[in-house]
Amino acid sequence: MFKSRIPHPSWIGPVVAIFVALLFLFPRCALADRRYFVYSYTSFLAPAGDLELETWLTARTGKQDSTVHTAWDQRMEFEYAQSDRLTLAGYLNFTQEPGGSLRFQAPSIEVIYNLAERGRAFGDPAFYTELTESGEELEIENKLLMARRSGRLVSALNLISEIEIRHNDEEKLPGGETMSSHFSGEVSGGVAYEVSPMVAIAMEGRYRTEHPNFGSQAAAIFSLGPTVNFQSGKVQLAIGSQIQLWGNPHTRGRRNLEDFEKMQVRAILGIEL
Repeated sequence: MFKSRIPHPSWIGPVVAIFVALLFLFPRCALADRRYFVYSYTSFLAPAGDLELETWLTARTGKQDSTVHTAWDQRMEFEYAQSDRLTLAGYLNFTQEPGGSLRFQAPSIEVIYNLAERGRAFGDPAFYTELTESGEELEIENKLLMARRSGRLVSALNLISEIEIRHNDEEKLPGGETMSSHFSGEVSGGVAYEVSPMVAIAMEGRYRTEHPNFGSQAAAIFSLGPTVNFQSGKVQLAIGSQIQLWGNPHTRGRRNLEDFEKMQVRAILGIEL
């Protein structure tokens, strides 16, 4: 019977332990931009002047051609609230394919802007855009963020488009056509419950569809999973997973393990500076 194995660098355990300890060293006050989810964003931005450092670690495992090994993605984010309605961020992105070594992938810049004052519009909508240039392709990711708070319940919905523009003609589609661009559409969201000022739990889902050269659908996925957030003072840690429940085309059962992983696990550590 296949047993999934997720190897990890030896430093991860001690570092996570230190970060969890930090949660209890700071005064217990809530962060304005608490990460209830690890794939979806709320539209609740930090107040003007806030500066935050975030580190992301994502493990992707269970793909059909690498069922034993795990791929890793890492991000370092520096986020600054220019105003109560405008947040700017920069990323350094790293990746490690199964069996490979960690390598720098590309930088990214991000802008989030609240379209209206808090409470003035349904869902407190915000516009998100992120640009990533790797030298091999330009990726433009746009999102419409919406969120709602009702007591201890927080819900979020994201409408997402991703456009990749290739700078070479090396990748070919099954019919021999050069893949010069790629479009992906996604809907993600979830519902979170604040158990206490320090702990929140959530359930989050994602539907994604992919279209090479803006053509017909080539692949799609629906995934679902839990998230937990711990925060204290200026430190928060969010950990969540996404399990593929359905994929198209089916390659194993009702899943698509050719284009997508069976499971992803993500941890995001945020420290307000």
